[in-house]
Order: sequence, then C-alpha cells, then structure tokens
Amino acid sequence: MVGFVATRLPLPATSSSASPDLLAFSPSNSPVMEREPGEVEEGFSVALGYIYQTMKLGTLGIPSYRSFSLEELEAATNNFETSSLMGKGSHGQLYRGKLKDGSLVAIRCLKLKKSQNSQNFNHHIELISKLRYHHLVSALGHCFEYHPDDSSVSRLFLIFEYVTNGTLRSNISVEGHMLTWMQRISTAIGVAKGIQFLHGGIIPGLFANDLKITNILLDQNLIAKISSYNLPVLAENMKAMVLAGSSSSGLNEPGERHVNVQHSLWTKLTKHLDTIDIYDFGVILLEIVSGRPIISTNELDIMKDELQENIVADGTARRSIVDPVVSRQCCDESLKVVMEICLRCLSEEPTQRPSVEDVLWNLQFAAQVQESWRGDSQSSEESPLSLSQPPQSPIILN
Repeated sequence: MVGFVATRLPLPATSSSASPDLLAFSPSNSPVMEREPGEVEEGFSVALGYIYQTMKLGTLGIPSYRSFSLEELEAATNNFETSSLMGKGSHGQLYRGKLKDGSLVAIRCLKLKKSQNSQNFNHHIELISKLRYHHLVSALGHCFEYHPDDSSVSRLFLIFEYVTNGTLRSNISVEGHMLTWMQRISTAIGVAKGIQFLHGGIIPGLFANDLKITNILLDQNLIAKISSYNLPVLAENMKAMVLAGSSSSGLNEPGERHVNVQHSLWTKLTKHLDTIDIYDFGVILLEIVSGRPIISTNELDIMKDELQENIVADGTARRSIVDPVVSRQCCDESLKVVMEICLRCLSEEPTQRPSVEDVLWNLQFAAQVQESWRGDSQSSEESPLSLSQPPQSPIILN
C-alpha cells in the first residue's frame, strides 16, 4: 500500500474550502509521518510562539476574567440550593449557576484552611486567569468568602464557562450523538491541543491534569474542552498523587507503580510529568477508537494487547478493535496511524512516550489522509493548527 509523508506548505492568505491548519501530503513508501532531527528542534522552537498565538485565538467569545461578589454567586445558584449542585469531591462542590445576563456558569467551591488570607492566593489567581483557551473549560473569575472574625479566607469560588453537550464518553460509548471517525480525530486533536496549552501556554506549565474521558466535555459545535485540570491551588494534592505512582486518569501506570513517597524522588519524577498526561491521553484515544468504556487497569491491559496485535494485522483484522459505529467510515491508513500513536502513548516506559507535538503531528496526518480518502474538501475551524507560525514569546508569570 502506498503511504504518505507530510510536507509543510505556506499558509494561504484566504481559503474557502480548506483550513490552513491542515498539512499537505504526498505519496511515499513511508506510512507513518516522521520528522527529521532538525525539524524536531525547529518545531520545539516555534511551539511557544504557536501556543501564544493560539492562546489569543482561544479567548475569542469568552467574557473577560473578573472578580465576582458572593452575592452574585448566591443569586446565580439560588443561595447554593441542592438543585444547583452538579457534584462534589474531596476539594469541595461544583454548582451550576445562571448569571444576571442569562449566561450559564459552573462554580467550583473550595474549602480552605482558616489561617490563609487572600494574598496567599494572588499568584494562583493570576495563573488561573490565564487559563482561557478553546480546548479548556476556561476560567471566568473567582470570589473569596471570608471568616468574619479575622478576615481570613474560608472558601474560594472559581467560576468557569458552562459546557452543555455532555462528555466525550457520552458521545461515543453511551447513547447520544455518535461521533463520526473524522469527528473523533478532530476531538482527539482538540484534547491534545489543550494538553499542549497546559504544558507550555503559560510558565510554569500545568502537568498531571486528571485527564480522563469523562473530564472531556463537548460544546454545541462538538469542540473538545478539558474540564478538570491541575489547578495550582490543588498542587499539593497533585504532588501526592504523582508520588503515589498513579496516573491522573485513576488507572495505575505500569512504569510508575509503587513509587516510594519521598521528597527526593519528587525532583526526579518532575522530569516525566508531561508523560503522565500523554499516557492518560492514550487511554482516552483507545476509547475513542474502540468505543468501549475503559474502567480498570485490567481492561486497559487487555485492550492494549489487542491493539498491538491488530496494528500488525491486515486491514480487515485490524478493524476488530474499532467501534462498529465508525468501522466502515475510516480508511485503513488513517486508522493505523491513530492506533500506532495511541500505542506509543501507552508505553510503560515514560521516556518512550511521544511528545504532545508528535501526537498532534500524527493526528493531523491521520485527519488529512482520511479527508483525501473521503474525496471531499470539507474542513472546520477546529482543524489542527500548523506549528509553522512565527515564534513569539509566551506569557511568563512572576
């Protein structure tokens, strides 16, 4: 079978039929998209500029970040009544609210220690205010509630945009809008772009972001948004979780189990923090391909073995792991590229997992091959952005 190799084209000034985000491809004997060593460094050097640019693009349509009053939040939730409660966990509650202008918001309530004051949270709030991007459930503002006796902070409220179209899982393996193969690739690209932003869109980056398919929400345009990432105010909890040796998806990572909880190991582990998100992304991508919910590490191990066997099989056998809903929609080349990058993400050795840039590179390849196979020129605004944009400086927080 003739394969494809990616070649970069200059961005067109205007285009009504195709997005400048997509790469162009030419026939070759190599079925998987690879970059030359020089291109890796080049891609890395322009990545920060790319993220800065897409961060600006990502703020479109999102209200300005601001401070909310407690009265506003009480009015939005009818004084935090039970019917507004969406869920609760170890860090507090999540409420649905409706502001005066009619817009819906998600309000996260965090209980804090009495000894803390609002100045302790200045850096955290500054960082949270920068988390505004198409592929994140973006922060809209915050609110402090104070103890009346000493004016220390009793509760911190974080206000986020409200996303109404369900989770990624509900649109794949549960009754709902069953995504097509192209929509699934586009969704995976969106999640990867969200990860890329969290890792490098601001400094310091956010890692170990609790990535799981039920934390990926879809908006009315089926744009994927990461809804539960590693908020800086919860950094200590994240640190304890990583030292305990689990992936943030709740599925133990084979290469990082039974890690001894010692401060000296924390510095060593931070070298591979980005690979935790890549591993969790691999779990998400495997469910996107198969349409089967992955609940336990045992199920994951079984499906990984099946995935590895199917990759080397012929086209018909390869599709045995694919969700029957999309099995006939995807071309063999596109499917194989997605399966291969998925398997690499799930590598037991963290250093063997691909970078998020490599993930995006291959998913873009799979999308373009699929588009060519379908024989049409349809594209959407959410096609993956090219990394060939002029470099600029990222936002750096003091």
